[in-house]
Amino acid sequence: MSDSWRTEYEKKFTTVDYAASLVQSNDRVFLGGGTGIPSGFATELGKLAGKVENVTIYQGYAMGLYDYMKPENMESFHIETMFVGPMERVCMDWGVAQYKPMHLSDIPAAGLKANCNRVAFVATPPDENGYMNRSCFGAFLPQKETIERAETVIAEINSNTPWINSDDFKIHVSEVDHIIQNDTPLFELPEIEITELEKQMANYIAELIPDGATIQLGIGGLANAIGNLLYDKKDLGMHSEVITPSVMRLVEAGVLNCSKKNFYPGQIVSSFAVGTKKFYDFIDHNDAFKLCDIGWVNTPEIIGQNDNLISINNTLMMDLTGQAGSESIGTKQYSGTGGQVNFIQGAKKSKGGKSIISLTSTYTDKNGKMHSKIMPTLTNGTVVTTSRNDVEYVVTEYGVVNLKLENVKTRVESLISIAHPDFREELRHEAKKIGWL
Repeated sequence: MSDSWRTEYEKKFTTVDYAASLVQSNDRVFLGGGTGIPSGFATELGKLAGKVENVTIYQGYAMGLYDYMKPENMESFHIETMFVGPMERVCMDWGVAQYKPMHLSDIPAAGLKANCNRVAFVATPPDENGYMNRSCFGAFLPQKETIERAETVIAEINSNTPWINSDDFKIHVSEVDHIIQNDTPLFELPEIEITELEKQMANYIAELIPDGATIQLGIGGLANAIGNLLYDKKDLGMHSEVITPSVMRLVEAGVLNCSKKNFYPGQIVSSFAVGTKKFYDFIDHNDAFKLCDIGWVNTPEIIGQNDNLISINNTLMMDLTGQAGSESIGTKQYSGTGGQVNFIQGAKKSKGGKSIISLTSTYTDKNGKMHSKIMPTLTNGTVVTTSRNDVEYVVTEYGVVNLKLENVKTRVESLISIAHPDFREELRHEAKKIGWL
């Protein structure tokens, strides 16, 4: 391939402040998510506060708090978020952000609807053919639905970001308008300490995972705990929306080798990657991983092509019939729908598949009082993320039950049996009052 791209690459280089100055009042700017949000561009964008009005920023799972996200600048900027992490929770409390309820498989459709005229993202330096790579969070910025439709496309080159094995995340120098450089260290997500309760739940979950299964894991202490208990398994595979350092360790141990996968055998299929520098170095140019657009990875029909797919997700609370409230506490949005329903439905379509929802049995309020997370009815206003029709295995630190196709009475009795012992009588009493027992 011709190396004429090198001249074009140099011509497109500009300063960060100039790139940010291209944003005008009433613009719609797609910045993607996670480590894919270009920190240099985002920092300069915040400096336009008071100079522009009504700029809408589309993003999700931000790893930093930029000035455009602050309440004093809300006349200039408004955020629409596809997922809710700690930064988004703060912004929603301030009134500067709105959550867009969606399954993560809907991100491409959300990109089409947003119809953004400006797009900016992090990318690797180009390879010998002039292709850059949008790396760890490229899936939050689907190329066809966002980049190709934008009037202005800005790539922020960061030599610290890993080259991901992904045809979907490659973008040629000729496909961008402006290039800026910002070699800031990539955000590292520290591994969350594993609690004793998570270890107990992980033990139950590990027992449900047979040798040769293809698994989906998430982020957090429970995912790490599960990963730590899988070293005696053989020939596991993975099809998951996110990969983390626990996946790296399973690969290094030879446990996660994907040799028994019937769908993309030999490769871990995912959309996002987040973790530590060691992890980023591990996935850099690593063909054991195949990262693709989220609209494909998270489609239930695609997930279901994996035989023996084991989906593992968390919930915040559950009622006695099996409704899972995984994203809000009452009317307060705490997280997002994410890919939970995508993978639960995908597991239903998988030959030999299982879906598992886990939750610790209790929480303690700010006054030190303990409450049950398994309750007769969900807290008023709580969003039902996963319908009871789709819930199968439920795990707490007190055990595991299977609600699949069970009647209401059996569901109620099963969930009471894995609730905290201090609340079982109260739950039984309330269930009788309702008429379920």
